[in-house]
Amino acid sequence: MRKNKLKQFTQSGRPFGLFLSASGMFIVSTDSLFTRVAEIDGWTIAFFVGVFSIPSISIIVWRTLGKNIITEIAAFKWQLLLSSALAAIGTTAFIQAVTRTAVANVVTIVAGAPIFAGLIAKFAIGEKTSGKTWTAIGGTFIGILIIVSGSITTGGIDGDLMALLAILVFSTNLVIWRHFKEMSRTLVVLIAPIFIMLFTFIPAQFDTLDRRALLCTLGMGLFVGPIARLCMVSATRHASAAEVSMFTPVETIFASLWVWLWFDEVPELTTFIGGLLVLASVFYGIKAGK
Repeated sequence: MRKNKLKQFTQSGRPFGLFLSASGMFIVSTDSLFTRVAEIDGWTIAFFVGVFSIPSISIIVWRTLGKNIITEIAAFKWQLLLSSALAAIGTTAFIQAVTRTAVANVVTIVAGAPIFAGLIAKFAIGEKTSGKTWTAIGGTFIGILIIVSGSITTGGIDGDLMALLAILVFSTNLVIWRHFKEMSRTLVVLIAPIFIMLFTFIPAQFDTLDRRALLCTLGMGLFVGPIARLCMVSATRHASAAEVSMFTPVETIFASLWVWLWFDEVPELTTFIGGLLVLASVFYGIKAGK
């Protein structure tokens, strides 16, 4: 009976997709903490995260695709290249954002993914979005404006803009993954670190990688990043891009909590106000989508 229920859950579409999305966001919430603990520049962190991601993902790709790797690449070569490049830009921008502004700002802005996912999905692939979801999107947008307005006076606006770039490319990727459901998700997660290494090789400062930074980037590259991204890219097989993006508040809540506990980094008042509006809007959108 339990096995049948589990099988039904994993094949039931939307619930399983939302479960994968929530799991991926919870796992990736530790990225912000690792980035801060590393205490080196974002370019170097991103480069070594890319390096350390390749071994674990290579094993997963070989186990899942085997001799079909070449066939899969040939079938979706341009989509794989575009999606992987966007994933690399998003990861690099996110790490840069965490090193330039308050973590609470970054992850709260990231929670605004439904704005971009909903808009891009509507105009790019014609995916329907309900009126209540658009109301949630509007509230999220206002919340982000409040957060950014606080950074204009207190500093860190460049980090906020990096976070906006990260969530823009992430949302675009959600739509790509949703549209090309048969495209190998594991190949995207494998190719993305190669692009990260190419993008960050020149500005990276290799001599700054001490023992602390090495352990942090190992954790991010070998475990956190690959597992979280596999969850996220797989979620779009079962749920819409807007719905998958609705679970970004999971990262917002836990990433803020980790950094608050570790560094005693208390968010600004504008981040609290904007963050509450973003979270309330997104949870309203999740309820409306049921």
